[in-house]
Amino acid sequence: MKQLIAFLLAALTAMTVTANDGTYYTSGNQLVPLQETQISIKKEILTISLRDNGYADIDVYYEFYNPGAVARDVRMGFEADPPYNDSYEFYPNGVHPYIDNFTVEMNGQKIQYQNAVASDKEDKTCLLDLNEWTYDADEGMGMSLKNKKNGEVVDYSYVYYFDAHFKPGINVVHHTYSYSLSVIVGISWELQYKLSPAARWANKQIDDFTLIVKAENTAKHFVIQKNTFGFNNKFQRKSGNVKMRTLPNKYSTDMEQWEIAMRNASIEMHLNNFVPNAEKELNITSADSYYCFGAIDDKCHFGGFYDRSTASFVYMAETIDNDNIVPSDKAFRQRICRNLPFASRGHVFKDAKLKKFFESQFWYMPDPNYKDDTSDFTKADKQVMKHIIGKFDNND
Repeated sequence: MKQLIAFLLAALTAMTVTANDGTYYTSGNQLVPLQETQISIKKEILTISLRDNGYADIDVYYEFYNPGAVARDVRMGFEADPPYNDSYEFYPNGVHPYIDNFTVEMNGQKIQYQNAVASDKEDKTCLLDLNEWTYDADEGMGMSLKNKKNGEVVDYSYVYYFDAHFKPGINVVHHTYSYSLSVIVGISWELQYKLSPAARWANKQIDDFTLIVKAENTAKHFVIQKNTFGFNNKFQRKSGNVKMRTLPNKYSTDMEQWEIAMRNASIEMHLNNFVPNAEKELNITSADSYYCFGAIDDKCHFGGFYDRSTASFVYMAETIDNDNIVPSDKAFRQRICRNLPFASRGHVFKDAKLKKFFESQFWYMPDPNYKDDTSDFTKADKQVMKHIIGKFDNND
């Protein structure tokens, strides 16, 4: 019988605003074995591409090492937790509603996968026979199933699984997919990725790990916890327009963050013998007003951002005592709003007042070569330009 293991090549948690709460879309794990194995992770290149449509593309390249003299057949599967607070709908076909364009290749060959519903039991991922289980939206916020015979309740996940043939030596697994970014109250987008399950492989680490974050044809402004990778490590600019700085936390040095602004750019971090920590997973979060809390002092130093997909506004940032730090002049705020799509693309302002304001924003990176071309403007950009976003006048 083939050894059963499960993987998730990325962990993602997505939420969307529902009144004052959020809707949890999915979560999962790294590519991991759930039983003892001789196979180790020699190399991983994780590429996260942040888009301007509210989505992220995940691309993961692995090199696994099978030290044995004979090949090993292993059942592998991408697990994703079910949504909750999203009408509590159950998908018995095992296809997750917020995962798109799932692909996997092994040693250059495309792998055909199947979908199922599964549960982790006794350190194994078990595919469930849905004739034996029933779904109740009130059971565990829609994230649990109940056994029809004995009433046992288990958490479940949606699984994309396939049978993998590990030849002796190095084996390459390449996996891609897309998903919608988180959107919750106070944070316009968020991406979570669990790195720690990589320690379940034979070598208990990733020997050669590279993280690449891209913002192609878009501008992004976000923060990443420094303790995920260790305070002595740092990102390097690989291309495009990038600004980075450390954002200390007055309550705990362990909560320090990198603040990063990117436009048409990519950054990279490379680590050897990387042992991830379950308490310090990768979390990329928009530089929103609520993330100012506990910053350098009682004022929010990075004060908001502009994201093309959500039309989030610089002026929505607040200080820790809830005092508004944006311009009090409503007409000027309207001018700021209408110019945000251009500022995010690097427009050089001649107007002294606008120039002073945007140059005070960390994320602003002027580009003398930018021509005011609106052909790539998103729907959100056009809404901002027309000043039809309802949140604009909340502080009046």
